[in-house]
Amino acid sequence: MDVRFDNKVAVVTGSARGIGYAVVDKLLAGGARVAMVDILEERLKQSAEILSKKGLVKIFPQDLTVIKEISTLVTEIRKEMGEIDVLIQPAAYGPQANAENITEDEWDKVFNINVKALFFMMREVVEQSMAPRHRGSIVNFASMAGLIGMRPPLCSAHYSGSKGAVIALSKQGAIEWAPFHVRVNAVAPGGVLTDMNRSIIGNNIDKATALVPLGRLTEPEEVASAVLFLASDLADNITGQIMVIDGGGYASQADPGFLTPEALQAYSRK
Repeated sequence: MDVRFDNKVAVVTGSARGIGYAVVDKLLAGGARVAMVDILEERLKQSAEILSKKGLVKIFPQDLTVIKEISTLVTEIRKEMGEIDVLIQPAAYGPQANAENITEDEWDKVFNINVKALFFMMREVVEQSMAPRHRGSIVNFASMAGLIGMRPPLCSAHYSGSKGAVIALSKQGAIEWAPFHVRVNAVAPGGVLTDMNRSIIGNNIDKATALVPLGRLTEPEEVASAVLFLASDLADNITGQIMVIDGGGYASQADPGFLTPEALQAYSRK
């Protein structure tokens, strides 16, 4: 199935690397013009240079936690690229910490990036560009951690809490903006083989994958494919939904913390 975005402008936050980069790659293949937003200016430039061979991209270096600058950012994107049809928000911060070690400053940093910036970026794009034209699609990034409890070091209270908030905001946005035919959905990935997650998992890849029913972690490009479907006209009557992408782990009740290496091996049939 060819998911097309011809003559559409898409904004992707956190797009200098990882899943955001993969999303931009696929949007360009579908004919979109893409605004890449990220705080990592040098990495953003490098990524855009590579991706520009596949289509029209422009970079907009920005710290989205500076809320007062978001309105100007959106105005600038509209001026340089045209009205915004699609907003995709992978930008996030995901530290690992036990609850008793989380400081107030660290808590605020996670929520400022994962929740506050996401909300105000979403609202500004809707108010400036989507609601006036009665069309638009938003895909936010939640996480399995926003749906279930997870053992450290896979997750943390502040990260899980922030992703639960993303789920709630996505559902609320879907209802409030439905009269303007602005759709808001979210994806909730499980284990994805990004550079960050590889550094966390290290040599424990077998343990990380043993209880995934389909037997492996998810590639960034697979998450990007799901995002593109939700963002596209193919999903025109889908809003307020959270798509879990985790190889079936959410459907399973097994917890690797309770299993010995031998049990893990038996469970995974390896």
